[in-house]
Amino acid sequence: MLNRERLHFRLAIGSGEPQEIAIGHGLVSQLVDDAGALVTTDQLREAGLTPEQARAIALENLACFADESQDLSIQVLGAPGDPLHFLLYSDHPLASACLLLPDLHEHAAEVLQEADLLACVPQRESLVVFPKRDAASRERMVAQLRAIEADAPHPLTFALFSLAASGATPFSE
Repeated sequence: MLNRERLHFRLAIGSGEPQEIAIGHGLVSQLVDDAGALVTTDQLREAGLTPEQARAIALENLACFADESQDLSIQVLGAPGDPLHFLLYSDHPLASACLLLPDLHEHAAEVLQEADLLACVPQRESLVVFPKRDAASRERMVAQLRAIEADAPHPLTFALFSLAASGATPFSE
């Protein structure tokens, strides 16, 4: 039986599963259990949940996880005005899913002291949020991420997302 408290999101490259929701740049959110197994339509039906209800529960669980988990590393690197200044969620398979958090922009804007923000999810175990600045600074940041995350076991994308209070959307120059 599906345990509602163990329902989570995972970001992945789209594979056509029925429960996937497109995020942009080829990425989707998937409903998974604590073991990382995809949640099926049959499991939702057996649990008496619609896909929308399951996604709402997963989002609530993700917010609790981000607020309370000792396993998720959340740190600010650099300082305002530094060439590399960013917020990093890492060290857990759900880190990239934090892109879906409803308060991500608010939290990131506060700790980075910037309102115009971008995000990148280079791999499943990391989410990087940084000031938008100019094209050259964005290129520097992505180059650094490519070098650091080159051998990540679960790569996602180096494409960027704009962050706003309403959520994350694909960014393009």
